Amino acid sequence: MKTKKNRRRRSNRRFIVVTVAIFIASAAMGAYFYYDYTNRIYGDLVVELGNLVEASDFLKDSNKSIDFIGEPEFDLMTPGDYPVKLQSGIYKYDAVITVQDTTPPTLELQPLVRVMTELPSVDDFVVSCNDLTQVQVSFYGSPDFSSVGKKNIDIVAKDTSGNQTVESTTLYLVDEYDTTPPTIEGELDKTVYLGSSVSYKKDVVAVDDSDYEVELTVDSSQVDLNTVGDYTVTYTATDVFGNVATATGTVSVVKQEYTEEDVYALADEVLSEIITDDMSDYDKAHAIYVWVKGNIGYSESEDRGDWLKGAYDGLVNRHGDCYNYFAVSKALLTRAGIKNADIEIIPTATRHHFWNVIDCGEGWRHFDTTPRTDDSFKGFYLTDEELMTYSDAHYHSHNYDRNVYTYFNDENSDN
Repeated sequence: MKTKKNRRRRSNRRFIVVTVAIFIASAAMGAYFYYDYTNRIYGDLVVELGNLVEASDFLKDSNKSIDFIGEPEFDLMTPGDYPVKLQSGIYKYDAVITVQDTTPPTLELQPLVRVMTELPSVDDFVVSCNDLTQVQVSFYGSPDFSSVGKKNIDIVAKDTSGNQTVESTTLYLVDEYDTTPPTIEGELDKTVYLGSSVSYKKDVVAVDDSDYEVELTVDSSQVDLNTVGDYTVTYTATDVFGNVATATGTVSVVKQEYTEEDVYALADEVLSEIITDDMSDYDKAHAIYVWVKGNIGYSESEDRGDWLKGAYDGLVNRHGDCYNYFAVSKALLTRAGIKNADIEIIPTATRHHFWNVIDCGEGWRHFDTTPRTDDSFKGFYLTDEELMTYSDAHYHSHNYDRNVYTYFNDENSDN
């Protein structure tokens, strides 16, 4: 009897364990299906007027599938709330598509000229007005049509959803229409250097006998600033009455020739202001360093390979990149009688750099006038050891080829 009771107890315990396990599994399964049901779709979908809607737009997980049930009835061209039914897997849903209109109309206006006896309507100013709903266009405020002169006109376009756009234009009220075209005067012919830029409207004016402004446009589509030659440019002047005048000019693109005489003349002008005969070479070099640092601004440049051009551009334009800093320094050092030579970094795909070396009687020293983002750097009269210490700490900023530039291979050498 005792054995039977033990068996019965063990059987009861097994039953309880199995029952609990089934209960837990059922609860977990139910929780999973409930979570999957409530989190599979968005219950409400808000779309802008005119946009397309697909059943998949309701899905939170794009890997699931979903379809509308039946033929959904919603009008994407009319704002409102539209109930829809959807099915994803075993689940069915009630959802709502909300169509809203928050986009204002687009409005393009034109200026007008009218005599006092022909006052315009609001529609006369409108070039185009676009919206997905009907739009009402009207004057914004009360325009002044009581006297001749230039009038600022504000016009508002408002759609059926209440969105509105306000734009401004100009009305010229006159006593009578002007039929005389403007004239174009000034320096229509220009000479520019190869590869440079040109301001076509500089020293060119459009003159009209009315008191109103004249629009001046330039057609320079035929000009190639990278090819030597003569090119025709067309100027067009249009007054507010619609009278048009045209004129042509010639843009001559020429190659700039730089000579030592040109560059050295510019360098001598600078040196006459910053050095004296009683200065040592060291003092002269320092004066040159200070002048270049203080008078040349940094900007990107295409100058390469022609140091005379680099120096000329730097001295005339007072800006440039490292090549211009190097070339200007070379011209000033040479004219000051200071022994100098060229040096450049081992180039990479993203970096190139040029600077000078000088000898004021104590051996070669580095002379780098190009500004750096590191304000603590002073590139004047640096020994090779000093510059290499800086270079190693700043991404090899001055990593040059010692087999090419042998100035510092033998500090006692006079090469």
